Amino acid sequence: LGAYKVVEVAADLPAPLRLAVGLSGVRIPETETESGEVYEELHEWGSQRLESTIQELKGFYVKTGQVISTRVDLFPEQYTSRLASLQDSLDPMPAAVVREVIERELLQGEPISSLFASFDDEPLGAASIAQVHGATLLDGRRVAVKVQRPNCEPKLKGDISNLKRFAKALGKALPVDYYTVFCELER
Repeated sequence: LGAYKVVEVAADLPAPLRLAVGLSGVRIPETETESGEVYEELHEWGSQRLESTIQELKGFYVKTGQVISTRVDLFPEQYTSRLASLQDSLDPMPAAVVREVIERELLQGEPISSLFASFDDEPLGAASIAQVHGATLLDGRRVAVKVQRPNCEPKLKGDISNLKRFAKALGKALPVDYYTVFCELER
């Protein structure tokens, strides 16, 4: 966001003043075409930074990135295209973690073999909050087992709280009242 503001502010400053405040290296667009090129570069840079930050933070931030990727009406193409990768390219939980969650939360300490004749360690799909594995019950029926990531709920609540703070602080700069949206998600 700061990079966008620097370009806007620097464009309004006379050259000697730009030099005095340390903005001499900022490329100032002189035509509408150049302005479009500068913003294209900024969107590319910003979308890379945002995707990398979301991948690092995980949890609800991935969900937010997924939503942004579908809003081509609100966000530049660089953001929606880059964040589309969040729809299906998430790292799965290790099989050992999945098995431990199932044994602890579903089977109350019993081994997986007490319910499943077989359990596929490779997930059918992995998402920001959970992933799905195929399994065969003892009676032979094939089932899908959805496993929520461990400690997901407290992290999600913290993520929503942070997003509410950001939305409130940046409220005037955002095209939509995201504070209200995040308040609804918190419920």
